[in-house]
Amino acid sequence: MQTYKNIEIISLSQDETIEEAMEYIKTKESKYVTFWENNYLYDINKIAEMIFIMESGRYDTIVSPRMYADKNGNIFADKDYEYDESLSGAVMKGKILVNYCVNNNINLFGTLSCLMTTKDNISRTIWNEEKYKTKAIKRLSVLLHIINDGIVYYMESPYLAVKQRKKYDDKNEKKEYKKLLDELSIKYLTSSNNVIKKLRKEITFFYTDKGEYYNLKPIADEAEIRGYIVHFTSDKKEKAEIGVYCQHICYPENSQFSLVLLHDLAQGHNRWPNLWELEKWDRFDIGIVPGKSWAERWRKCASLYYVNPRCGTYEFGYPKSDYVNDTSVSERAAEIRKKLNLPDRFTVLYAPSWENDNKEDEFIKVVEQLDINMLVKQSDWSEAYQHIIDNIKYMRSLHEGKYDNLYYIEPEESIMTALALCDMVVSDESSVMAEALMFGKPSIAVTDWMIPDQNPPRPASVPMDYVIKCKKNDLREKVLSVMNHSEEYESILQKGRDTFSNQGNVCRDIMDAIDYYTQGGTEKNFMSKKLEPEYQMFNMWN
Repeated sequence: MQTYKNIEIISLSQDETIEEAMEYIKTKESKYVTFWENNYLYDINKIAEMIFIMESGRYDTIVSPRMYADKNGNIFADKDYEYDESLSGAVMKGKILVNYCVNNNINLFGTLSCLMTTKDNISRTIWNEEKYKTKAIKRLSVLLHIINDGIVYYMESPYLAVKQRKKYDDKNEKKEYKKLLDELSIKYLTSSNNVIKKLRKEITFFYTDKGEYYNLKPIADEAEIRGYIVHFTSDKKEKAEIGVYCQHICYPENSQFSLVLLHDLAQGHNRWPNLWELEKWDRFDIGIVPGKSWAERWRKCASLYYVNPRCGTYEFGYPKSDYVNDTSVSERAAEIRKKLNLPDRFTVLYAPSWENDNKEDEFIKVVEQLDINMLVKQSDWSEAYQHIIDNIKYMRSLHEGKYDNLYYIEPEESIMTALALCDMVVSDESSVMAEALMFGKPSIAVTDWMIPDQNPPRPASVPMDYVIKCKKNDLREKVLSVMNHSEEYESILQKGRDTFSNQGNVCRDIMDAIDYYTQGGTEKNFMSKKLEPEYQMFNMWN
């Protein structure tokens, strides 16, 4: 509804062709041209901002970065911040931008809706309208020619968001895409979906705390059985033949072949569904998700290039779930029970992500009068978090030996031992609440316990539907409700069944995949667990 005398807005709906649009543009006197497609959401300032920049007369074309929305219009990914520093406000030859995007299989220029150009630039654009049959490639041809032949200004702020569309696979379109790039004399390089290497049987597992170590150890045990040399390291930049990572920040470029999995089941929960916006998986060879709920998050976001490892993402499961029925866990739990002289009664495990603001003290004071065992298992923090370690030590000095029903498990002990001993978990936002489901045990999250990972601290973030949530003033009643196996308790356990897949076979499938891609292995049953995107890839022809 904004009116400008110097611009034409060209509609490109499903019923309108690019040929018609180009012919229409030739009949108009307007100085600038921009496009409208019906699968985009547009900021009301898009046109005004673009015209303001174009009026300088220094550029042939302006490109706006884009955000990404689900089918309902909810934004789930911002512009690609990896390129923010180098691209925002940059001026470049369009050919450089197009070549970089094509050779790295990444689309930073979007579609026709993302640009504004001059009528003179379009008039100079030469494209073969007879050469291509499909509508998408014809539009892409116009887009690439417009950008390729001029000077481009790349905007800092995104002024539009593209909605995801259901996936389809058009082989003819891909062939036409290759012809288009040949026409533009652009070399077409892309990541292989079947990267098979012959490597030494040496695996390095990267960990930064005991939690990550225990998450990776089941895979290492299976690797040793198969004759691999296994090495654990806390140096995330160490070079490796085959590297297995589970951190927020990783360096897979230092490995000949790399796998990435979650270090906990609540990872990046404040960014769900799009964990990958800040933790990109396209630099890895294999990605692993623990179950159906995580597979669904991946499918929703997998239209974005950075969500996709080179050899695919697989729903192999959570490595530690292989140990749930392992005799080593039950035997260790029996040892700890005997050592603590733990009575045979209902046991509530307090296992927070962070110990701060006297949370442990609040927990004890709320439930100490109940007929329960209070079991405390704090995280095993690295020295970089000495202030949290100090909080843990202070809480223990305040309480240990003061209550007949209070028991401590050492921080360095595996959380699996604690989960085997308890009947339920109380936490803030820790992934322990998800891991409890492996043992069929429910959890309560206290949502007004603060999390000190930012300043000022934030309330606990608990988007998981398999956790009972309450304020700390209601904690006692919620514990009693779980002890009585309430309807809410039964419902939570039912929801949790989608959290884990493939229990008992996780590490076997992971090692089968490693064997296949690095040792010439022949076992391919693991391929049945490979995930496919739910929506069309935002690639070079979208």
